[in-house]
Amino acid sequence: MKNLTKTLLTATLILGLPLGAYAASEAVTTAQPAAAATAKPEGCPMDGSGMMGGKHHGGRHDKMARMQNMTPEQIQTHLQQRYDKIEDPAKKAEFIKNLSLRADGMTKHAEVMKQFAEANQ
Repeated sequence: MKNLTKTLLTATLILGLPLGAYAASEAVTTAQPAAAATAKPEGCPMDGSGMMGGKHHGGRHDKMARMQNMTPEQIQTHLQQRYDKIEDPAKKAEFIKNLSLRADGMTKHAEVMKQFAEANQ
């Protein structure tokens, strides 16, 4: 029985490895043109090919773009919905703390950008 198991394992490896390598090489050659066609020149420089089909950040850029296109009312509604979903009071406090830290950082960035723009007009 041990001999039969070794024989079957060897046969599987001998036949399986070359077929697997061939299939992997075919997948790479057929996936590259499609990934290159979907790459956005104005997007992130790392977009293109990869394990996630050009989304190395897992779609984070799409979410960021949607947030920038939202009106202040939509942003407030979105934040209220997220806040209402949180049940734990400690988590709610942490959410508010992180939100205010993030807002402070954005304000600082906006001030620096405004100063730069004014200095270079």
